[in-house]
Amino acid sequence: MADTHDDELAALRAENERLRGELAALAQAEERFRVLFEHSSDAHLIFDHTGILDCNTAALRMLRCDDPSRLRSMHPAQLSPERQPDGRLSREKSIEMDDTARRRGVHRFEWLHQRMDGELFPVEVTLTPVRLASGPVLLVAWRDLTEQRAREAELREHAVQLALQQQVIRRLSTPILSVAAGVLLVPIVGELDPDGAAAMTGSVLEAIAERRARAVILDLTGADDLDADTTAALVRTGTAASLLGARVVLAGIKPSLARTLVGLDLDLAQVRTTSTAEQAIAAALAST
Repeated sequence: MADTHDDELAALRAENERLRGELAALAQAEERFRVLFEHSSDAHLIFDHTGILDCNTAALRMLRCDDPSRLRSMHPAQLSPERQPDGRLSREKSIEMDDTARRRGVHRFEWLHQRMDGELFPVEVTLTPVRLASGPVLLVAWRDLTEQRAREAELREHAVQLALQQQVIRRLSTPILSVAAGVLLVPIVGELDPDGAAAMTGSVLEAIAERRARAVILDLTGADDLDADTTAALVRTGTAASLLGARVVLAGIKPSLARTLVGLDLDLAQVRTTSTAEQAIAAALAST
């Protein structure tokens, strides 16, 4: 009997030590999680159906909140404007985002949140369903996109300014000269692409209207070889000019351009061609 009793005590002590070890391991794991949670540079929150249960220091800084108790029992959707940029109600859309995260196991999306002082800010939200001893919750990670959006806006503005500068350069590089009453000359030198041709067309049409021109000579003597799209754009310039009562002459035609013109399925009735600009000018003067 004594031996049996001693064996049972030994087994109980061993089981007790095992449980203590597991509890210690759980405590260490909880401590590591708490350290990661609290000291992460990313904003993290934990919430369930009752609202926010916990958040880290980064989240408080992002929300400009000095008292975490103000967030207790609030759903993250309440830290949002009434509607998202797509027009949907934040509360309504948040339910869909939460359900998607639970169904997929993780869900990443962009959201417009609101700081405690009322300032709106864009964030990338990552929702991950996890289970605590108290039940299922959602772990939230926020990445503030404010600086990224500002950089994107700067890049867009830079692109707009660059496009405007290119338009000015193209306008200056293709001057429109008056060689006689009602006769305009546009010398084209170097490379001309479809965008440049389109910009030139706009300038030419404006000049026709302003100067009441009857003839426009596009001098291609100094131009590089033109591709089919650019050549087609020049032909369309002639068609557009004819609607304003002017005719377009393509001067300085090279054999390669002649072949391109023949290969295009375009109406060339509104465009005349000459070998040199001098011939085009002489013909224009003779007809005025």
